Amino acid sequence: MKKISLVTALALAASSLSAAPIEELIKGASIDGSAFFRYISNSGRNAGGQGFVSRVVADLNSGSIEGFSFNLGLFYHYGGTPTQGSKSDGNVGGSRATRDLFTTGGNAFGVSTLYGKYAFEASKTSIVAGKLKLATPITSAATDRGLGVQVTNSDVSGLTMAAAFFDSWAADHEYISGVMSVRGTTNPEVDTRGSSFGNNLSAVAFIGNYDPVTFQVWYFNADKLLNSVFGEIAIGSTYQFKAQIAYTDMYNSPTLKLGYGGNYSGATRLAGPFFDGGANGASARGLYTLQFSAKPIQEFGVRVGFVGSFANGYGVSVNNEGAFSKGGKYWFDNWGDGRSGFSAFGDGGFDNTHINVWYLALTSKVSIVDIGLDIAGISGKNHYTVDADKAPNGDKITSTNHGNRTFYEVTPSIDINITKQAKVTAYYAVVFGQINAQRFWTQMSYKF
Repeated sequence: MKKISLVTALALAASSLSAAPIEELIKGASIDGSAFFRYISNSGRNAGGQGFVSRVVADLNSGSIEGFSFNLGLFYHYGGTPTQGSKSDGNVGGSRATRDLFTTGGNAFGVSTLYGKYAFEASKTSIVAGKLKLATPITSAATDRGLGVQVTNSDVSGLTMAAAFFDSWAADHEYISGVMSVRGTTNPEVDTRGSSFGNNLSAVAFIGNYDPVTFQVWYFNADKLLNSVFGEIAIGSTYQFKAQIAYTDMYNSPTLKLGYGGNYSGATRLAGPFFDGGANGASARGLYTLQFSAKPIQEFGVRVGFVGSFANGYGVSVNNEGAFSKGGKYWFDNWGDGRSGFSAFGDGGFDNTHINVWYLALTSKVSIVDIGLDIAGISGKNHYTVDADKAPNGDKITSTNHGNRTFYEVTPSIDINITKQAKVTAYYAVVFGQINAQRFWTQMSYKF
């Protein structure tokens, strides 16, 4: 984080503030963010295509005036479109930034966050209101946004309590356009690409840290869509055991309130694109993880764990990864649009599905180089998606391009920490068994 002069950023507000408050806003103001360029190449019997993604994110934070402060976050993204229809185009639009005029392009630029914050002097309580990052265990703070208010309190030692309400919210745009769209349906009004959800989203959380035990408990409600709970407990630090559990219950007729229309749509708008017309959607889904990790010395670490499911499906999260413990890098993100992994709207959202994953992850550090090796085995009635271009129904998720597959992933990786801010990362995933795929992934990143 660097101290800067925010005269330019605050110029529009200058007419309504006196000179002294402006000086207080500028004093202590800061900017932080990140930039990266990423290249991805997929190959194999069940994968294909190449693409790139570049992104710059900057958060401008003002100083505090009697407890009040302000934030403006800017977001720029460009993604190329790979071959074989495995899309990377548009994977950041509606949720973090506005698409350019050419809606088939990969350009996205706009306001990522915009909010005001008030911190009470007599209490460890803060209120934040505006366009916020959805930083929860079932969403992605990097890509998901909500318009609403959040209150946090830490008056009780070791315990943070939070409550939030969002009038509208949006998940990753490629996730929306790839999974929750008109493809494979006959109703042109099904398309939700680029729209936010008007289903009111409420959340309550309790997060505790009482060494050597940490825990968090969350409850979520998306009106007329889903109810979800998430729990986690971890014991230890150098040697740690962590357990997580999540349960999501869909409404009987889950519906979307689309941002551009303002009205609730019919159940088929939600179910049609990815539940074979809505007949096969799981109403109750459950997931649990068990992980043991050890880092006896700075130069070496190991994680070993298991992911399992219960109830009628394993799609418990809005984001396909969420905060769930796991190993591997390919199996939960083979499409890049939320179909695989733990998404409530992807493979695990089908009725009568379950998943089993065991994994081993090793890390080693030599000077500025971090070396990793992930090994994972995936099985169960997982309804796993393969390349839809090689299936007869295009990219509609149906039984013709899904299957209950047992397969394995071996992924070596390397991080080169050039400076404290700059890093080059790469991995090569090899997937074999009933899925055959390879992925080369590399990224240059810089944090400021």
